[in-house]
Amino acid sequence: MPVDQHAASIFGMLGSAVSLLAPIPYGLAIYRRIVRPHLFTWLIWSTVTTIAAVGQFVAGAGPSAWCTATIAVTCIAILVASVFRGEKSWAVFDWIFLGAAVSAIPLWVVTKEPTLSICLVTLIELLGLGPTVRKIFRDPNSENLSYFALCVVKYGLAMLALSQWSLAVAFYPTVNIIASAGICVLMITRRRVLSDSG
Repeated sequence: MPVDQHAASIFGMLGSAVSLLAPIPYGLAIYRRIVRPHLFTWLIWSTVTTIAAVGQFVAGAGPSAWCTATIAVTCIAILVASVFRGEKSWAVFDWIFLGAAVSAIPLWVVTKEPTLSICLVTLIELLGLGPTVRKIFRDPNSENLSYFALCVVKYGLAMLALSQWSLAVAFYPTVNIIASAGICVLMITRRRVLSDSG
């Protein structure tokens, strides 16, 4: 499907800017020990977002790939922060998700078809969300709501920045919009439930 390339470039720049700004309040919350990022989640996300960015460049996502590449850089920065100030309690559930995500990476390596490759990377990223979902359910204040709300915005802009529309290039940002919105809903719901029961 043809798109306006000038508009795609503008949305790509806006998405990249939001991607750079979104982690700032998250990073400050980590520094103040308000938020505890889960090491496993950010390890998986750093890996697969980098892979997804490369895949999007290869598949011709255009300016949308700029957003994904910027997100990869910020994921790596948060990964480093999580080593020092992240969640330290790792349950069996977390190890299962890490194992599933890691075991899926070789499938991506042998996949030469861009659409299947992006779909696999997106599935791995969703598996990486598992430990954070468990942590939010247990302690919804251990994560930053504004960060995940901004994730919805940045992936929305990444969608608008697509230089062409196909499953290969649209699947990754679409799933991430849904996942980020779901995390926001979970966080708000759990905070209300715990507030009412307290």
